[in-house]
Amino acid sequence: MGFQLLKHIQELLPVDVIVAIGGFCCLMLNPLKNEYVYMKVAEAHNTTKSVIRDCNENETSSIDILVQQEVSKWTLLLDLTMFIPASFTAILVTSWGDRVGRKITMSIPVAGMAVSSAFFAVSIYFSWPLKSLFLYNFVAGISGYYMTLLMQGNAYLSDITPSEKRGLRFVILETALGVGGGVGGISSGYWVKAQGFFAPVACTVGLSFLSLLLIPLLLDSKKIRDEKIAEKQNQELQGNESDHDYDVKKGFSNSYESASSSSQHGDLVNNNEGFEVLQDHKKYTAVDVLKAVWKVYSSDYSHCVKCHGPIEDEYKKFKSYSDRCIHGGGRYPGRVWRMWFYLFAYDFNMFVLVGGMAFQTIYFLSKPLCFTPVLVGAQLGLRFVMTAFSPLMVWVYQKVFRMESHVIIVVALSALAASEVTMSFATTKAIVFLATSLLLFANPSKPFIQAQIANLVSESEHGAAFALLSFTEILSFLLATVSFLMLYSGTVKMYRGFVWLFAAVVVLIPFCLMMTVMISDRRRRLLVEEEKRRLLSNVAS
Repeated sequence: MGFQLLKHIQELLPVDVIVAIGGFCCLMLNPLKNEYVYMKVAEAHNTTKSVIRDCNENETSSIDILVQQEVSKWTLLLDLTMFIPASFTAILVTSWGDRVGRKITMSIPVAGMAVSSAFFAVSIYFSWPLKSLFLYNFVAGISGYYMTLLMQGNAYLSDITPSEKRGLRFVILETALGVGGGVGGISSGYWVKAQGFFAPVACTVGLSFLSLLLIPLLLDSKKIRDEKIAEKQNQELQGNESDHDYDVKKGFSNSYESASSSSQHGDLVNNNEGFEVLQDHKKYTAVDVLKAVWKVYSSDYSHCVKCHGPIEDEYKKFKSYSDRCIHGGGRYPGRVWRMWFYLFAYDFNMFVLVGGMAFQTIYFLSKPLCFTPVLVGAQLGLRFVMTAFSPLMVWVYQKVFRMESHVIIVVALSALAASEVTMSFATTKAIVFLATSLLLFANPSKPFIQAQIANLVSESEHGAAFALLSFTEILSFLLATVSFLMLYSGTVKMYRGFVWLFAAVVVLIPFCLMMTVMISDRRRRLLVEEEKRRLLSNVAS
């Protein structure tokens, strides 16, 4: 009875639930931490005046300026304490998942969130000084923070999702994070007002431990993956493909298997999730992790442990465009520059999204918009509503308009640029909400770029591919926060919407990169079809 119940729970529990809980906890703690810092600094200067002043009040006292400057300093130092160690942990932990399985590496950031939030709750309860928050931020950062959790979720989904469905699946995962984080961010202010800081922080402790207990209940990735592969092979056999064509593909697949079975440098064993992974007869160090990451971004060959085995020279003999195994391994001409183009496009996209979030509250509160705290929350709520409807938008793109992945990315980046330009000219509340609504069309860019990166590597390299992505994403968080805040303060007297226009110009960089990849891939598909026809004609003759 208990075993059957556990099986039903496994079947109903997606990784999205764990990511949503993580997003709720992190995006609730972040504003709580900032408000707590402001409260402590204000108390130190014998003032408790709210940071959100009345919009009609033109004068700002010297004590207000002093408090805001000190809060800004504390916030920057605390963020550096978190994001610097998080960037290095992300690249190691995410790549390590290829060796030990996704569940173990997914547990690391969740455990870090549980321990760090527990320490935060204790520091609030005993009214410890602000310096104690450095330990809270360091623990959260050294465990990878929620960016690492999200990348582990992407790697897990990449293992079990066919390449043509990864874009939509990543959008759903991103939606789970957005909805969870949106609920956490919006509810944090009301909760603090009602019960103070301790109760909401203690809630995140319990939710983090609950999420940690749910991770082992996720279904084994290997079982799901093998079922998908078997289903795909059966469809090929029952489809329009001739038996002769299938024999050609089968023979090619067998050549990979023979290369794997002839290897004498390691053993294929099942890890804790059932993955067939290579067990080397040597210790796997951090240097090996970094080498694995570098290889993914510096070689046109994607290594598949199951098909290629441990000897790379065995699969380098396959030279044609079509030499890729069923797990995504093999030669992919032009993979290196595509990986870097996707990486830079992703980072510039994140730079714009994070930068806008960094200063938009100040922008909304100032004249002529004069938002109230309720309207600030309403704008944030609308933003996450747009995130929640993103899967529906992707379905319309794919099923109604028949858009391929690259076109969806280009359209999304165009919508993001349009949103930034509209926001720069916002003089009324209606224009702000119109610009926010445009994010409905812009949201798919991030998960679809992630999906394209996953499609360029084998299942044995998903962790390594997302490791560098996670590292650069955290750096983008830091750079965007500092850059946009400094740029806004330096240009607000000249033109208050200048930063939004700057963001729109930055979006042109990933737009041009994705247009280049889209044109190149269309040309590549023509070459692949031509080569397949040539190979089949040679075999027939």
